[in-house]
Amino acid sequence: MQKLCTRLMAAASLVFGVAGALFPRRAIDLSGRIALAGYENPEDLEPSEWYVSGCRAVSALSALAGAVLLALEYGLDRGAETSEASDEAEPIDAA
Repeated sequence: MQKLCTRLMAAASLVFGVAGALFPRRAIDLSGRIALAGYENPEDLEPSEWYVSGCRAVSALSALAGAVLLALEYGLDRGAETSEASDEAEPIDAA
């Protein structure tokens, strides 16, 4: 169960990170709508360029972290499968 949750969180991090890196203004707009729901006119606010660049960088790092975690998870599984297969193999007699 823990491996499944880890893989789902890593995949979500990868997907949302890529989306945020490619479309940072959309991500900022969506988070602004959620965070500023009680204010009168949050649509009038415009993010600064440094904020958009920062959002893009954080999203790219999130996507990278998700990709690395997925690669490690699947790599560890593949390594466990090959070591089990080699443990189960019969030893070869040299005689």
